[in-house]
Amino acid sequence: MKYGLFYQLDNLGEESADSECQPLPPHRGSKRRKSSSAVYNNSAWKQYARRSLGTPFPASLPVSPQPANDRLYELVQKATVTVLSTDATHNARSDACIKYARPIQYELAETQAFLSKLSISASNKPAKPDLISSITDTLNKVEQMRTEFKQHKKAKEQAEAAAAAKQKAEAEAEAKAKAKAKAAAAAATDAKQPEPSKPLPSAATPSAIKPPSEHGLKYREMYAKMMSDLAPRIKANREHKSFCFKQRGLITRGVGQLKDSWEFIIRTADNIKATLAEAQSPDVHQWMLNLVAKTMVKQAEREVSVAYHAAYPLAATAVLVMQQYPQLIDMLMIRWVKKCPFVIPEYVAKSPGQSTDDYLKMAGYKRNEDDELESESIYSERMAGMLALFAAIVQTPDIGDKPNPFPIYHGWVWLARMINMPPQAISPMLVQTFLSIAGNAMLNAYGSQMHKLLQAIHVQWLPKLTDTSPLAKAGKSNLTTFLEEYMQSGKLRECNGRNVKTR
Repeated sequence: MKYGLFYQLDNLGEESADSECQPLPPHRGSKRRKSSSAVYNNSAWKQYARRSLGTPFPASLPVSPQPANDRLYELVQKATVTVLSTDATHNARSDACIKYARPIQYELAETQAFLSKLSISASNKPAKPDLISSITDTLNKVEQMRTEFKQHKKAKEQAEAAAAAKQKAEAEAEAKAKAKAKAAAAAATDAKQPEPSKPLPSAATPSAIKPPSEHGLKYREMYAKMMSDLAPRIKANREHKSFCFKQRGLITRGVGQLKDSWEFIIRTADNIKATLAEAQSPDVHQWMLNLVAKTMVKQAEREVSVAYHAAYPLAATAVLVMQQYPQLIDMLMIRWVKKCPFVIPEYVAKSPGQSTDDYLKMAGYKRNEDDELESESIYSERMAGMLALFAAIVQTPDIGDKPNPFPIYHGWVWLARMINMPPQAISPMLVQTFLSIAGNAMLNAYGSQMHKLLQAIHVQWLPKLTDTSPLAKAGKSNLTTFLEEYMQSGKLRECNGRNVKTR
């Protein structure tokens, strides 16, 4: 039995109107409405089911009595639909099929016959030479246009880059000119007007203004030459610049992770020496030594200033590197003089015409984020931290079969120079810091001479301090107590951790 919407045209009307209707199988996944025999009779589904060809639609929907709560039954009862008779419905559907379905059937048959006769196959004939030439010309033109576009784009980018570089150069030149004019104006103002009435920090009081020492001038000139000659050459070479930048990070992490352990000290020193050995040229080698010195001094400024015992492992690392690369000594001195001139020692002189800000910067002062000068306590702590590294290096004994390239002699020179200068407010704190780290090593090295020097500090040098600032009072009191304890016990009170480097 065939299923379909239309009647079979050739046998239209031959089947009986009362013949049984055959429904299609329900669609997969559809849900048939459940109904009971009490609601509909057995032939009620024929009204909505698909018909076999030639089977007429039923004249009406037989309806059995429905329960009062059935919604479908209520809708059927309320509908005002006029149902045609069986003959009329049959005739109407027959006319519709003859009028619409038969032409469609004929057209479909003609289309199928036409398609069956139509066959399409690929041509084996080669393309005409003119066509191939035309395609080739078109492709060449497209490639030429692409090349011209790339060249135009590249020329445009180069022009934009040149314009940007020119604009940047002009801006830098203008900024330099403004800065130069501003500096000239400031110098003229300083020459004409007196210094402000605000008192200078204790390290910059008039009594501290003395001609710069030869050592200070030497290392400042070395720093200026390094920044004017070496630094531009490193920056101009991209490969050297990249190498130095990468190695600086490794050195910083290694120094920052130092511990009071001989294993850590040797490992960090070996890593630094390996980095220096990888230097690609003398310029890179010198710049890497500068970075090592800068990192160590900065570590002392930040960490040692709050924990003096951290100076010992850092000093041992520096000595191990110095044994193979003694040039590190000068680099450390350059960095010390730049940040802490008391390592020379010297009280920085204020040059004629030099502004107060430049002078304080030269003395090692810093400004905070609000452009305010740091307090005396913070300044003195930083200076003491950097001096502690100096003292820890000079007191470090020989390591292995190689001597310390920066031995205890430099500590004696520093202390002798210090007590030959008039004491300032920060001086007692610096002397006590030095003695608490390197004092016992100097006693072992110089014996009675060091004892006499300590007596001179206690009896002659300290009473010369007349500054009444809180820093001066506290430093003088602490150093006096420190020296009195030595006079009673014969030993200087030293920081813990001095023996970490010697097993």
